[in-house]
Amino acid sequence: MLQHSYNFAERCFNDMKSKIISIGNSKGVIIPSSFMKDLGLTDAVEMEVVENTLVIRPVAKVREGWEERIAQAAKDDSSKNRLPDFFKDEKLEDWTW
Repeated sequence: MLQHSYNFAERCFNDMKSKIISIGNSKGVIIPSSFMKDLGLTDAVEMEVVENTLVIRPVAKVREGWEERIAQAAKDDSSKNRLPDFFKDEKLEDWTW
């Protein structure tokens, strides 16, 4: 079953080709709007080369998942976990609290 809504040509050919174009002193590739939509791409992407393949993905949201992780940390909270072994050798009476 087809999971994406690409146009007919994109559905028939797994190895869709795109020309590399000049953009000032750089180069660029046209990304079809259906790819942009399906992948959640907007105005910026992350790119890397993995095993001789250019990988393009949406920019990770900086604070994505923080709320869930903070809620889980609050559930698992224990005073022992707050500063583990950080002050182990410190004389705490020298500190002003």
